[in-house]
Amino acid sequence: MLEVKLTPELDTALSREARRARKSKATLVLDAVAQYLQDADDYQAVLASRKHRGRTATLDQVKQRLGLGG
Repeated sequence: MLEVKLTPELDTALSREARRARKSKATLVLDAVAQYLQDADDYQAVLASRKHRGRTATLDQVKQRLGLGG
């Protein structure tokens, strides 16, 4: 269980968005945390792939190697 203290301004904005979206504040917060964690994971994957990056080629070069014209 986690307790989060929001500033009055954030609480007001969250309440307003919950009413607009017809969702609970808890659902909006859970969705936001899940999205943040997914974004962070995606970012780390990009960094890892850049670290192990090999040779790159343009689309035209790939087509030429595969004999597809281009």
